[in-house]
Amino acid sequence: MSDCCLRDALEARFTDESEIRNVASYGCISGVSDFIYYYETIAFFDQHQDDIERWLFDEHDFTLCSFCEDAGDVNGLKNAMVWAAVDLYCRERTIYNETFQPA
Repeated sequence: MSDCCLRDALEARFTDESEIRNVASYGCISGVSDFIYYYETIAFFDQHQDDIERWLFDEHDFTLCSFCEDAGDVNGLKNAMVWAAVDLYCRERTIYNETFQPA
């Protein structure tokens, strides 16, 4: 993820490495504060829509169809895309930390 407001927001939100590893392992579906309720994920999506779409679709080859199958409605779609972005961020950050941590 290049310089963008989405990365800044996720870096500001995820400061606990243990939580990051948990999200990387189990995903947002396990319950992550600030990303539990639709009103939270929809607000986050609306604030970062362009960055989320660019990151998921252009940089990671997700497709809109991959989110539409289970979404049910627009709110479900926004929720699924936010959860995917958060999960992906935490997985990438965990891999980075494990790969580049000094021994």
